[in-house]
Amino acid sequence: MLSGKERTDLVNVARLYYEQGLTQDQVARRIGVSRPLVSKMLARAREAGIVHIEIRAADEGDAALLTALQAKYALAGGLVLPQQTAAEQSVQAAAAYLAGELLYERSIGLGWGYLLGESVALLAQQCVRRQPGAVLPLIGRAHIPNKGYRVDELAEMLAAACGRQAWRLAAPAFPGSMEERQQLEATTAYAELAAMWRKMDAALVEIRDFPSVPDEATATRFGDSLKRQHAVGSFLSYYYNDRGEFISGEHDFAVRIPLGTLRRCPKIIGLALGAAPAAIAGALQTGLFTHLLVTESMARKILEQ
Repeated sequence: MLSGKERTDLVNVARLYYEQGLTQDQVARRIGVSRPLVSKMLARAREAGIVHIEIRAADEGDAALLTALQAKYALAGGLVLPQQTAAEQSVQAAAAYLAGELLYERSIGLGWGYLLGESVALLAQQCVRRQPGAVLPLIGRAHIPNKGYRVDELAEMLAAACGRQAWRLAAPAFPGSMEERQQLEATTAYAELAAMWRKMDAALVEIRDFPSVPDEATATRFGDSLKRQHAVGSFLSYYYNDRGEFISGEHDFAVRIPLGTLRRCPKIIGLALGAAPAAIAGALQTGLFTHLLVTESMARKILEQ
């Protein structure tokens, strides 16, 4: 009987070899083990039934749904989770997936959100391999008493667990004016972080509903624009409609990674375990996301739209 960690390791190796097309030598270099051990792990994955025509972990949902989502939205990968009885189970399964999909990347960006904070906390516990790299906050701090919205601290926690360098944005997400934001962006520290954003290998971003709880100062930033333009969701406090069109606000001086820079990131993982179908579908319509974590029920509803 495989332990949870053993199964996760075998699934991760199988994905790298069978789905991403890496050679056994490349897989070995990526995860820091010998090539013969990779060969043994692949054989063990077949024996355990993890690899059988398709790769499947014990906590994965309908693989056909993921295939359909990939075809419809040009996704490179992701995970469709079976409907769990508790949110904690979904977060645990998401963290196990991210351990294989995210932790092997060198430079990682983190967004914010309740479930993202919980997932990153579990992910830090699974960081068994230390390697050079960086963890970057993608948005400033919010005055919300939840660890998921203290992105600098999330970056420091994950970096410490994985032996990487943590970067800090050290700024409010919503300054009072454009002048305040410009003063921040003129600092050396911000310029250095912006340079790191441009070299980022992967980003983890939570997709949220609109209207959302907690509110992200939307009345001050957007007035009634979000309602007038039929916002359906947000990520990194960027709001969009059901066609994936971003909505601007006259006083939206949010401090976060620019959309143009984010688009350059080769892997953007959308954590969509707590969002409604309209918010998820709208986010996918933006064309930014390469990977998606979603439940079976939400996947079916998205595909029906």
